[in-house]
Amino acid sequence: MKLEDITREALTTVAELIDLNEKLNTVPNVNGKTWAFRGQPRDYGTLAPSFQRQFSRRSAGAAEIIEQRLIQAFREHYAKLKDRSVDMPIPSRIRSGFDLRCLSVMQHYEIPTRLLDWSSNFWTSVYFACASEPGVNAELWYYHRSIFFNEQNNNGELNSLLDANESVPIEPALLTSRDMNMVFELDPRITPRMKEQFGHHTVSTNVFADHAPLLYGLMKSLEFQVLEGQPIFGRVIIDGSCKGRALQFLAEEKNITASTIFPDVVGLGRFLRWQFESLKTMLM
Repeated sequence: MKLEDITREALTTVAELIDLNEKLNTVPNVNGKTWAFRGQPRDYGTLAPSFQRQFSRRSAGAAEIIEQRLIQAFREHYAKLKDRSVDMPIPSRIRSGFDLRCLSVMQHYEIPTRLLDWSSNFWTSVYFACASEPGVNAELWYYHRSIFFNEQNNNGELNSLLDANESVPIEPALLTSRDMNMVFELDPRITPRMKEQFGHHTVSTNVFADHAPLLYGLMKSLEFQVLEGQPIFGRVIIDGSCKGRALQFLAEEKNITASTIFPDVVGLGRFLRWQFESLKTMLM
């Protein structure tokens, strides 16, 4: 995958962001599927989960063992929490056999995981791209969720990972199947923050995988690579000079701020950090 093949010119104005959103909105849903967006505050050029960045040496076997022990420890402590809010899932929903859903809840509590967060809301993702690292170029990734059609049709077990109902089948054993080298979607809508952010995850069977080339591979494997003249996987650079103006637009026109994106008490600390960073970006 060459980044230049999927990257648009850097956007420098809010008007250009509005124009991009309008262009993407002209692309129709395909069997109910539409766009997914992810904003990152720097021009990383990769889609690397936070768990990956915790390791200076890449031992996938060791990372998988650590991941499993973290999942087990989290389950034990989560079941004993006295101040778990009523809108958080009950412990049985993340019991043994539901490791992916457990990771989704762990992500809610700021624990590094192999999951990547995405949103169907363009402007929410622009917020995440712009609310920190003032003056530094950001990036906005997007893909059309129809790129997973072939994968989901060929492996029916994956469809249960998109089911938000409480009663679902045991998850397929994917976290230790790194030889498959695949990326898939997880959309349990199991925490209030993911609901508020219209969010879902992508997950790779390889704990250290960069999701970008895997998503690119899905795109290239489709018989159609363009929907209504639009690439179905891409990346946009947002110029650092645009961040402050974008945040002001989001607050005034879209009612998107740290407090609306992090509505729960658990997110209060993160809300204040993002608020601090976004105020620096706007005012300094």
